Amino acid sequence: MQHHNEIDLSKEDILKMIVRHLSVFPLTSLGAIREVIGSSLKQRGMITGVTEHIGRSEAAYNRNISEEDIRLINDCIYDLLDSRIIMPGNNGDHLDLPWIHVSDQAKLKHMSILP
Repeated sequence: MQHHNEIDLSKEDILKMIVRHLSVFPLTSLGAIREVIGSSLKQRGMITGVTEHIGRSEAAYNRNISEEDIRLINDCIYDLLDSRIIMPGNNGDHLDLPWIHVSDQAKLKHMSILP
């Protein structure tokens, strides 16, 4: 599904959002990063939130995020892993993906000042 009457985000826009998140939360998960991007798109009115009632519980998720945005989010995550700015695992209990940690604060800081 595509965004409604909005300009799609660029890879650079998404990367900036991820870098800001990692600057505040250097121990995080891939799901948290995706949620931050989804929340930002929702705040901008680019996607709509959906809440489903399943029995006595609720499940909230975003149904209208575009396939292109999902691909760009994944591209950014892979780029950060490949450049070793982030690495799998964030503590002794979470040693592998989807948990991650910032492994090179200097590179991350440099990315945060790029235009």
